[in-house]
Amino acid sequence: MTTLRKHLAIACAAALAAGLSACETTPPEGGVRIDQQNNIRPELNSVRVIDGTLARYVGAKFKVDSLLDTEGAYVSTGPTGFKKITVQIRNKTNVALPLQARASWYDASGVPTDGAQSWTSLFVQPNAMVTFEQSSARLNSAQYYVEIRGAQ
Repeated sequence: MTTLRKHLAIACAAALAAGLSACETTPPEGGVRIDQQNNIRPELNSVRVIDGTLARYVGAKFKVDSLLDTEGAYVSTGPTGFKKITVQIRNKTNVALPLQARASWYDASGVPTDGAQSWTSLFVQPNAMVTFEQSSARLNSAQYYVEIRGAQ
């Protein structure tokens, strides 16, 4: 009887763990997640909308159907030697959109130098543009990855 109880306890624990992981709503931090595709690394030197309500990626080549456009992404070096990313984001809709953006930084070989930084809140008016800027925290940062999502 005790063996049966142990098996039931293990089965219940496994079912509970599976149920909890399925209900998890907080995405993992660190810039590794791309649209629920945990096995794909970020494409460096790119800007990606990771919110399915703002952009859909379809097909093997990830054709984008998005409410946003990036007008440009520019990397500059400040007077102290730290890199800074500037991204111009255009709202293609007729409604104002609250957004959040953050950057992750990598060295020239693609090794992470800064973890994903905290989310920066932005508000973009209808058919208008907003600018997102964030600086690296390490001098060896050379490449970036920017994530954009709807404000939560």
